[in-house]
Amino acid sequence: MARTARIKLEDGGFYHLCARAAAKNGEFPLDRPVVKLKLLELIQHYAAIYYCTFAAVSILGNHWHGVCHFEKPRELSDEELKVRARLLYPRSDKLLTLWPKAKWLRLQHRLFDISEFMRNVQGAFSRWYNRTYNRKGHFWGERFCSTILGGPDAVIEAVMYVELNAVRAGLETHPEEYEWSSLYFREAGQDDGLMPLSELMHDQKGTKDELHARFKERIYYRGAIITKKGQKPIPEDVIKRESKRGFKRRGAFRKRVACFTNGLVLGGELYVLEKLTKLRAVGQYLRRKNPVKQLDGVLYSLREQRSNYVET
Repeated sequence: MARTARIKLEDGGFYHLCARAAAKNGEFPLDRPVVKLKLLELIQHYAAIYYCTFAAVSILGNHWHGVCHFEKPRELSDEELKVRARLLYPRSDKLLTLWPKAKWLRLQHRLFDISEFMRNVQGAFSRWYNRTYNRKGHFWGERFCSTILGGPDAVIEAVMYVELNAVRAGLETHPEEYEWSSLYFREAGQDDGLMPLSELMHDQKGTKDELHARFKERIYYRGAIITKKGQKPIPEDVIKRESKRGFKRRGAFRKRVACFTNGLVLGGELYVLEKLTKLRAVGQYLRRKNPVKQLDGVLYSLREQRSNYVET
């Protein structure tokens, strides 16, 4: 069976990403701290070159998750292109002067393309890993997953899902204590390269610290996390608000929710329906006619899942 063609955003927006290493059960090639650090450095390096910003990232032993925003494609000035080209090819400054116009046009296109970004990250990491550990062959086990996130609700849910990755895996009981996740960096005040919470929590106002506290409260609700001694419990208004939105059961994100990784498109019913209608019109996705309800109807996806809640 032919695999589904990757669905991409034409006007910019958010993606949830997931990439897994080629590893047997019980093997964790990303487990070494130096390996995680290298992968994180490459994600940050290429995010600074491409027109994208990460809202969340989490690196585990055999895979990593991320939520990133790509800007809407636009025409770049010659100087903008040259700056990005020098960052991509730091040892080819003289060769850049010989580039034909077609090559510059291709660069302009690729700087807004999720597939090109991931090709750079994964390719650079594979070469580094194989060289460092005297290994040959493909490092990544399959093509990466990318799910389009339609609307702010889908984005914040995906971000919280990513932040709870280490909790689901049993590595930590509190997500902010996992040092290879964006919540750890936010907690430590090392979040300069991340999307500000003021942009993510569109319906909230307050100082950076206040938004951070509210953000953690929502994550704790999703993970049904027991607060540590000395910390305040999750406020009753948070519990009521989340229950009203459909999360009647606390801890919904303690298990793997397949639609975040394999849903293709995730968002409100109308958003997914519009995407589905356009894809059907061009013959790209003909399997379904209606969006699939996920998470008690809080979100909808393009692709149907065998189960909303799958054990990790």
